[in-house]
Amino acid sequence: MSKNHYAAALDIGSSKVALAVGEKTDAGIRIVSYHDAPSTGIQCGEIINDFRVAEVIRSLIQQAETEVDEKISEITVGISGRILHREDRSSFIKRKNPNASISESEVQRIIREQYELKSGEEEAVFEAALQRYSTEDRIGITQDELIGMIGSEIVADFILFRGRKSILDRRIKVLGDCGVKLHKAILAPIASARAVLSAREMERGVILVDIGAETTEVAIIKDDLVRHVAIIPFGGETVTGDIRTDTGITRRWAESVKILQGRCCEEYAVENRKLMLKDENDNVEDEVDLVLLTRIIEARMSEIFDAVGYVIDQSDFARRLPAGVVITGGTAHLDNILQLASSLLERKVRLAAPQGSISSGSVEEAFDVYSSTAVGLVLETLDPKLSSTLEKQVEESMMQDPEPIVEPPTRTRRGRGSRGIDAPGLFDGIEKLFKVDTNDNA
Repeated sequence: MSKNHYAAALDIGSSKVALAVGEKTDAGIRIVSYHDAPSTGIQCGEIINDFRVAEVIRSLIQQAETEVDEKISEITVGISGRILHREDRSSFIKRKNPNASISESEVQRIIREQYELKSGEEEAVFEAALQRYSTEDRIGITQDELIGMIGSEIVADFILFRGRKSILDRRIKVLGDCGVKLHKAILAPIASARAVLSAREMERGVILVDIGAETTEVAIIKDDLVRHVAIIPFGGETVTGDIRTDTGITRRWAESVKILQGRCCEEYAVENRKLMLKDENDNVEDEVDLVLLTRIIEARMSEIFDAVGYVIDQSDFARRLPAGVVITGGTAHLDNILQLASSLLERKVRLAAPQGSISSGSVEEAFDVYSSTAVGLVLETLDPKLSSTLEKQVEESMMQDPEPIVEPPTRTRRGRGSRGIDAPGLFDGIEKLFKVDTNDNA
């Protein structure tokens, strides 16, 4: 979309698919179009039915093209999925001409090499997050400081985030089926962080928690750099499933009562009150006790925040994040979610949607928590700040199989509103979902 410098971005989620289109203006980045539709054929961010997903995307593209009066030929997509692996990697570069100034193209070549490392057919590098550069004279310098310096050696420290290559391959195929090409692929939690975090938070140190339908995505940002990313395979749909199982009502009713009457803390629940669930003819189909409903929600949301706490504890920055926790995503609207998160994570917490990151002239839908990822993808396409992915390159990346981290002590928690039921806890085995490897190349 080059005529008016538009950028299109696609958030492929388990509950919805969203397409946002934005442009650079003197007042900042403006979202000129935003449309979403219920998704089918997607589970935990992974495409399982290409035909159904392509149908939804084609419809969204047609709506956006009509709105902006321009054909969409390339799209940036978000990457999510059940498992994401981390590898700490140091690259050592011996320069041929130590007296020549280090150029921006030389630095970009170092970054590109992280994505081009190949040692397997099943995994791809989705993000090479730069941590610092060093030379023989200076240690721990930024990219801006490095460019223009001279020296015979460069050491670049990265954190590589990688997962199954098929997650990206299926997105590329579906885009092709819709007649468009991949522009960039960016990890969804990084995009969400860009959309909702303030510049002050990203500098001081902050945890972004995006609670979606089937996944909860975590990004830790410090000194304007991505320090850690994790995708937890539980979200709002887990809560809906618990309500359905424990109350015996239908899934449709379970989702409705969660959205309309769901609370995260039992202490705020109204005692001795029941919800009467009526059909279109005003006949009572079922009833739900409000205290029981709150206990169910609190128990599972507590376990999700326990998993978030584990991710934070496993990062190297747990004690260096004074800006606290920022929550966004479709499930973030639950009542008392901030109180529960603050209690369990023992940090200050706020709810956020895209606000200061986009211009006031953006379409109204772009300012909702549901749009965070799609808006962030547009921002990182037009003005990259957190992601280093280069255009059309990430599909070529493949890495070695990861090694597991040391498992922590067994920990299970059902939350302060425990139902008193010995149901499997989401935290059981959560440590097996997050793996890390270290690889220092000299």
